[in-house]
Amino acid sequence: MIKLQNRVEEFVENLGKATVKARYEVSRQILDDSNIFVREDTGELRRSSVRGSDLPRGIIGWDEPYAKRVYFTGRPSTDRNPNASLQWVEVARSRYGADWLELVLRKMKEAL
Repeated sequence: MIKLQNRVEEFVENLGKATVKARYEVSRQILDDSNIFVREDTGELRRSSVRGSDLPRGIIGWDEPYAKRVYFTGRPSTDRNPNASLQWVEVARSRYGADWLELVLRKMKEAL
């Protein structure tokens, strides 16, 4: 009989660490890519993403009182950001989603 318990426990522990690291790095990339499409009048909405996000936990957000309204409604000005659009995370996902998946897989593989 071969006992693999210690190896399994080590693998599970490493998997947990890999997941935490990958979650942070992927969240950071999603935030950066999404901010490409954020409307920009004063730049405060984009800056608020630093305050509104908790990357180690995989939480991405924009911490301005008007963020939800301008995410879904209106017509973003492209004067300062020619890429500005509504639902900027969805726009980023449609453009970079495959890259995000590849990043997850690469980071998990590196960590294990």
